[in-house]
Amino acid sequence: MFWGVAVAALVCVTALAAGATNSAPDHVVRRFRLGPFFEYSATRDGATFWALRPFYSKVQDPAIDTRVTDVVWPLSTFHRDREQSWWRFVLAYGSDDDVTCDESAWKFTLLPVWFQGRSRLGEDYWALFPIHGHLPHIALMDDIDFTLFPLYFNYEVNGVERVYTPWPFYSRLTENPHLREEGVFPFWSRQVNTKHQIERRYAFWPFWTSAVYGGARNPGSSFLLFPLYGEVNRTNETQRLVLPPFFSYARTDSAERWRLPWPFYETHEVWATATTKPAMKRSYWPFYASVVGEGDRRWYAAWPLLWYSSSESKNRRAERTRFFPFYAHETVRNSDKAGREYEAEHYTRLWPLYLRDATPERTRLRVLELNPIRYSGGIERNWAPFWTLYEYTRTPDGTTRHDLLWGLVQWTTRADLR
Repeated sequence: MFWGVAVAALVCVTALAAGATNSAPDHVVRRFRLGPFFEYSATRDGATFWALRPFYSKVQDPAIDTRVTDVVWPLSTFHRDREQSWWRFVLAYGSDDDVTCDESAWKFTLLPVWFQGRSRLGEDYWALFPIHGHLPHIALMDDIDFTLFPLYFNYEVNGVERVYTPWPFYSRLTENPHLREEGVFPFWSRQVNTKHQIERRYAFWPFWTSAVYGGARNPGSSFLLFPLYGEVNRTNETQRLVLPPFFSYARTDSAERWRLPWPFYETHEVWATATTKPAMKRSYWPFYASVVGEGDRRWYAAWPLLWYSSSESKNRRAERTRFFPFYAHETVRNSDKAGREYEAEHYTRLWPLYLRDATPERTRLRVLELNPIRYSGGIERNWAPFWTLYEYTRTPDGTTRHDLLWGLVQWTTRADLR
């Protein structure tokens, strides 16, 4: 008991001394830690952070007007970014576009039964699934209405409204000058779009589907006898499918693709045209695949273990390598206005031993590193300190600060003193 109290007191004294001597990073002026369980810090700009891990953490920065609060993360989290806010608690979710305005758009969801809110157009809505409700702009659809789902279901996409009574067996379109449809799912259906000059049919869906495309842009026809055979015969596109999706050949005015069989073997070549850039993909899944294009190169081996990519643009070159989950390396090089190239990011993770993250402003190394994800604020705030036994940071002036066992041992080295 005595030794436990003594060690705890030593940790507290060390942490308070660290804040007094400013041995934390330059922007941190006060810091107190009690092992990985409790932490408080403040910056000279007024930002504060405190955590009682793994139950609670809170960070707020008045300079950029942001606040993040986690309660037993990932079960719940609460975010505020200037006027906008959002929160999540298990299966409940809520957001507000402007907390300072009573008329702003907001939403509350308790999956999968209750939905309520106000759209950006000022429309109030609610839905109690599957009893009754109205939902605007959800799941790629403009509007959804339902009553005793699936007995009545109505949705609208791009001005086309469809009514199911019941879903998915019988449907009809509301009045539309360009569309006409009749049928009973899944037995048969016929749809005619006079605006785009397309006629689609099916019988005993999905076993037989067909389409006829009119107009001058890309006329032709297609059919599919699932799962045996299918064809596409259009001016700018040709396809042959055998036991789809396993065997197929496709050719357009800018590309050619073979799958023999998918997903194990695939080649996809894109030729240079007025609207496309040349590229070549070869895949022998799961053993090897490569994609080579203008300024872009990717390959993998023993999917999903080994993966590499590189890309180039006008002022940026990025290179990434993965051997999941054990190794990850990323390098980003940018060019300044004078055309000089410099290293903007350098990241290395050797899981579960350490990570090193370097930018022109700061270099950081941490031991251990159990997180296989590079960007995860919730893990950093609530869980990473449990396995962070040692950490150092280096600033551009050559000052390196070392932190061992959550501040129990700290020291600083400077380049001009070595």
